[in-house]
Amino acid sequence: MLPIRKSLFTITLALFAFFYRGKAQEGRYSIEIKERPGFIIPHHSYMAYFLTENVNAIQLNFGITTNGSKFWHKEYNNPIVGLGLHHSGLGNDTLYGNLTGLYIFINRLFFDNTKRFNISNTLSVGLSYASKWHNPISNRSNMILSTPLNVFFQYEIGCNYRVSTNHNISASIGLAHASNGSIKEPNLGFNIFTTALGYRYSFGNPNPVRSESPDDITPFSSWNFGLFASIKSVDAFTGKQYGIIGLSAEKLYRFAPLSMAGLELSAYRDNSIPDLVSDKSGNTTTFDKNENLALAINATYLMGFNRIGIAFQPGIYLRNQFYGFGAFTNKVGLRINIYDGLNLVVAIKAHWLAQADFVEFGIKYSFSRHEK
Repeated sequence: MLPIRKSLFTITLALFAFFYRGKAQEGRYSIEIKERPGFIIPHHSYMAYFLTENVNAIQLNFGITTNGSKFWHKEYNNPIVGLGLHHSGLGNDTLYGNLTGLYIFINRLFFDNTKRFNISNTLSVGLSYASKWHNPISNRSNMILSTPLNVFFQYEIGCNYRVSTNHNISASIGLAHASNGSIKEPNLGFNIFTTALGYRYSFGNPNPVRSESPDDITPFSSWNFGLFASIKSVDAFTGKQYGIIGLSAEKLYRFAPLSMAGLELSAYRDNSIPDLVSDKSGNTTTFDKNENLALAINATYLMGFNRIGIAFQPGIYLRNQFYGFGAFTNKVGLRINIYDGLNLVVAIKAHWLAQADFVEFGIKYSFSRHEK
């Protein structure tokens, strides 16, 4: 960990000098460093046996304070958005190595930005690199990650104190997750709980927030139709991967600025279902060709950020031969509008207790109705 910390410190000083020279009069820019001690949450008995130490993490964030030019800037209290780096151990350097992540983040303050004391929450989403992963020959005891590249997700909530115009300190608690979304097994994934102390330096004097009030472009209602696909693995020993393809239909209504809610119905073919049923029952009977069909219904809460939306979707199965009717199937995803009503979608689909099922890649087309 020490060489990494020295490297991050060097990077911090270099960027500090660059920004101070080039952006000294632009108060929108900031740099923040956080020390994050914590521990791995062992959500499987196997993990607890191999965890030998706590986690020490460090994060470096480069932020831009939004200026009110978009409706969501003011609605979310002019949050800080930016790019961040994460580095931490994983509870056993010999077996699991360490984790290095690159992510985008949004940091929203709950109270008036002019107050010295404030409460904030931060959402970070990106990719992470694990220095060690499962290998059936050289590292077979590592059953947590089977790929070097994984998803990185972190949510934290904390308090902030503005010491002066340019200097801010913070304390927070956070939960981070890293896994590959069951693209390859094994994939128990890491859940990392940390506390943090942070220092943020803002360059120059604060820029005045724009006085104009942009319009809320959230539609009154919309029908969204989608096509999605994925691959998944369910067995670490065979390494077999299964294809998934499906369709979805969703109806959403606006209930608050930048916020929509509704229901999504999805139907897809999951070619792993017959094998899962056979393994569970010990029956090798040939299955009907439609046994791999799954149906699910999910509630949708969509948060808008102009062309980007974050969707939270708790739901249940209406049909799944392995998990059964009523089993939980939840999704959290990112939607990016690329042209008119066309959206790119990436979502992580998980079962109860955050057991990853697969990563959903797709497109949605929206037919929207705006208030007159």
